[in-house]
Amino acid sequence: MARAEKEEIPEFDRDVWEYLTYAPGRTCSACSRKVKPLEPVRRRVEDRTSGAPVIVYRHNKCPSARAVAA
Repeated sequence: MARAEKEEIPEFDRDVWEYLTYAPGRTCSACSRKVKPLEPVRRRVEDRTSGAPVIVYRHNKCPSARAVAA
């Protein structure tokens, strides 16, 4: 009987968004558009080399997500 290969799971995935929320007035990090009231966005905290971490928001379905390089 052949053994099943173990799936490698990264310890820390930088592309994982924390949760879906509403952040009216904030700016989308992908398209630089303001978030409208009741428009769902994804939230993530990014570490910086100097200073405090920064909170990043992105539209759940960003209109220009295809144009953004990962």
